[in-house]
Amino acid sequence: MSGKKTRIGIIGVGRIAMAHFDAAMELKDQSVELVAIADVRADRAREIADKFKVKSVYGDYHGLLKDPEVEAVIVCLPNFLHHRVCRDAAKAKKHILVEKPMAMNLREADEMIEAAQKNQVTLMVGQSRRFSDAIKEIRRRMDEIGPPFRMDISFLVSFPQPPTDWWKSSEKAGGLVILLQGSHSIDTILWLLNKIPTTVFSISRSRNPLWEGEDEADIFLGFDSGELATVHLSLSTMPYLHETIIVGPKGTMRLFEFPTEKTFGFSYRLEINGKTVLDGEQIPSLYTVQLKEFVGSIRENRLPTASGEELRKTMLVLDQVRKSDREGRVLHLTSSIA
Repeated sequence: MSGKKTRIGIIGVGRIAMAHFDAAMELKDQSVELVAIADVRADRAREIADKFKVKSVYGDYHGLLKDPEVEAVIVCLPNFLHHRVCRDAAKAKKHILVEKPMAMNLREADEMIEAAQKNQVTLMVGQSRRFSDAIKEIRRRMDEIGPPFRMDISFLVSFPQPPTDWWKSSEKAGGLVILLQGSHSIDTILWLLNKIPTTVFSISRSRNPLWEGEDEADIFLGFDSGELATVHLSLSTMPYLHETIIVGPKGTMRLFEFPTEKTFGFSYRLEINGKTVLDGEQIPSLYTVQLKEFVGSIRENRLPTASGEELRKTMLVLDQVRKSDREGRVLHLTSSIA
């Protein structure tokens, strides 16, 4: 890789891409050069290119992948396109940061991992909630409550209307809220507990006729050492509530997330045994810290946090959650399934 900065192209300029553009701008004087964007909406792509002073614009992502100036890509496309575009990017020898969920299912995730390994490129998944100062503090201070035996995550937000058309299609979204928000919550649980559940159950409902997939869901996970975890998901709850409770033999941690007025900006409050130990806006943003980790891993030739290989576990569990939800039954997992 030549030069001091990593030259990046962004594929897709929809809603979530704005957070990645802002992150690239924050790092432009340090480690990142944004050199190209691609989107099928030519007018929108040109508008964004002018705003962020990007020199190369493509109406087809294949053109961006052929651009020798581009060393790495950020894939900000609908869920159903992640697999295809990431495999093409790997074949083009581009390092990849793909938005969550990694893929529509475990099979797709495995093929993406295989393509990245075969072509010796980095594959990282945008599990942005891993990069908050609050989560780092939780991991650092876990001994204060002891080994967790219960985790409870409520991720309850309000979307009266779909912010983008592909949310309307269950086929394109992979259902809806389980992959959309559950990918964050399941990943947090697996990352903090560092194990795969042996029991999975999920139940969901769809209340809003503007889309096909589920917008309310509850997920229950049981682990072989007795730990329990629950996830509550909603697209129909006001006001916003994103709370994580972690219980251990010596006490409890509570993490609250609050949206700010910035694009995908958040503030956090962390309480340990009733005492507030962190409270304030996440600066730099989750997406800036995430991008810094991505380019750092490329430069240092190491696996990034939230690598494709690591996120395979999250996709495995999400597959089982969706299967339980479809079949309406409890699933029992064994180590052989991994």
